[in-house]
Amino acid sequence: MMVRAAMGLLSMLAGSLLLLRPFASETLLVLILVGALVIAAVAESVQGTRDAPARWILGAMYLGGAALLIVWPQIPLIAVGVVVGLLLIATGMLEIWSGLISTAPLPSLLVGAATGGMLVSLITGVVTLIFGLVSGLWVDAVTYPMSLMLGARMVLVGGGLLIDLWYPPTGFGRSTEHHRVIGRLIALLAATGLILAGINADGGRPSASDFYHVDLPQKPIPGQLLRAVATDPVGTSGSAIRLLYATTDVQGVAVLASGVLFVPGSTAGDSLPLVVWAHGETGSAVDCAPSVIGLAKGGLEIVPRLLSSGYAVFAPDGVGQGVSGAPSVLIGADGGQAILDGIRAVGQVPGVRLGGAVVWGFSQGAHSALWAGQLQASYAPEVTLVGVAVDAPIFDPATVIADQVARGAPTELPSYVLTSYAAAYPEVHVSDYLSMPEQFLAAEVSARCGTAGWAVTNWAAVIGAHGAWSASPSSGALGVRLSQNATGMVPVPLFVTQGADDQVVASSITDLAVAGRCHIGQVVEYRRYPGLGHLSPARADAPQLTDSLNWLSARFAGQPAVNTCG
Repeated sequence: MMVRAAMGLLSMLAGSLLLLRPFASETLLVLILVGALVIAAVAESVQGTRDAPARWILGAMYLGGAALLIVWPQIPLIAVGVVVGLLLIATGMLEIWSGLISTAPLPSLLVGAATGGMLVSLITGVVTLIFGLVSGLWVDAVTYPMSLMLGARMVLVGGGLLIDLWYPPTGFGRSTEHHRVIGRLIALLAATGLILAGINADGGRPSASDFYHVDLPQKPIPGQLLRAVATDPVGTSGSAIRLLYATTDVQGVAVLASGVLFVPGSTAGDSLPLVVWAHGETGSAVDCAPSVIGLAKGGLEIVPRLLSSGYAVFAPDGVGQGVSGAPSVLIGADGGQAILDGIRAVGQVPGVRLGGAVVWGFSQGAHSALWAGQLQASYAPEVTLVGVAVDAPIFDPATVIADQVARGAPTELPSYVLTSYAAAYPEVHVSDYLSMPEQFLAAEVSARCGTAGWAVTNWAAVIGAHGAWSASPSSGALGVRLSQNATGMVPVPLFVTQGADDQVVASSITDLAVAGRCHIGQVVEYRRYPGLGHLSPARADAPQLTDSLNWLSARFAGQPAVNTCG
């Protein structure tokens, strides 16, 4: 009895966790599904008897499903749904069969899947069968139907175990079957409520729309515009167009990229000066693209002000964001080439005639902007680049990431970088730098486009996962690759702004990097802001905004660049 009660409570707790879905990463989802299947296996098995062993068969099937997910850790999402769906379909069919022939003189192996009575077995069997069909046939990377359906089944089973202890089907006196039916209906209503609560709680996490799903041409040309669709206008000062285009990743493979182009309502000249905004850290998952979550979260708030100055504005997403593909954080060639190909794609939008371009980047985006500047002459010589402006720039990823890890800086950037480099470079392994609990925490942080949710944060605190690394990021394959992605000489004027109190990119690191650029003859205007932390320069309240806009204006006007290296 105690075992059944414990499994009933465990089943309801595990089912509730799956229904509320306080996690975002697929890695963590599969881990929790494995745990839930094991609990489901035990919950089914404790209901089996020698006279009615069908529950034992169900338990073994659930254990088999858990084992499959363990031995196939990279199992595709659709396959997970099929596995869970088949298990639920088998469970539902066995319960229905058990109810229909419960009074027939058949071998015990064929009966006893549900011990609560014929009506109970028929109701739970039909409901579970529906759950299985939904899980197997509906694959959705946002709502994860397989987790919802398995969670609902576990709440149903857990509630059934508890109600059967209170109203045993073999009790004396009047039949208690109607109590058991009502109990299961209440459990089903509770599961439905938890599903709705989970969806509502997750409603603030946008997902990439159908716009981002397009096949690359057979032999795409870098910078080829593939799709352009008008989106919500920017007040009365201009129009906005979502773009999909082809670019090339660090391995030389053609990939998709996305972004948003803003065009002023009226222009005074024959061509448009273009400001390219390279956003800071927003996460490394597909749905973390600024064009999906909102450009303000990517640090760009002043589009109307830029448009009123007569500039067109292009805000590319990071490679692997918006569109499907491997994440790319602080991989120089990926970011730089995507920016340059984005400028090429903008030039193909009907009615847009481009003049010179300035790339303006913040933090991670500043790294991409610097790479765009150093690659422009060799990768896209037809692009007219008149300057590069960067704030809190990551000149050398190895130095910045090592500093953050050593200081325990309150930033998610190391997690983004490690998961991204592991996806891009086969010799880089997350397990070489993070313990197992830290790996799950890093995966969740990256998938959530920021800090982990309340459930994962509390779970991490209990098991002692706080973002600590087991090895220095400067060591091994990761250290080699980080060093290879350091930035080089930018042959156009460079404007650098830096907060003196930045906790993500330490000002001392930027000071040294700028001094190094001065030493090799780079034209640099460097401005440091006392008391300023890690704040995007494209925010309306940014202290460096005015200086940045003045520098942009001077570049488009062709004025001589100020050099503070003297």
